[in-house]
Amino acid sequence: MGLLSSILLAPFTGPWDGTMWTLDKVRRAVEEELTDDTQVKEDLMRLQLELEAGDIDDDEYLVQEAAIMARLREVRRWREQLGMSVGGGPVRVARDDEER
Repeated sequence: MGLLSSILLAPFTGPWDGTMWTLDKVRRAVEEELTDDTQVKEDLMRLQLELEAGDIDDDEYLVQEAAIMARLREVRRWREQLGMSVGGGPVRVARDDEER
């Protein structure tokens, strides 16, 4: 499409282009929100500090940690679905009987 066509058709294509631009910005903001694990990691650090300070006991820590780790897995799942890089890999914990 040439410059003259773009100028002449601007009243018709302008609203469509503006709508598509806005929707792209909204999509990017949603993807950023779904894949940002900063707040989840901060919550985990805060929880660990509360445990070390004695503000919560081990049982409360385990309950809250499970919820935070579920949120972290959800962020990772979104990152995988959107084709973004996922740091690390599956975390494996060796048991005593597996080490022998």
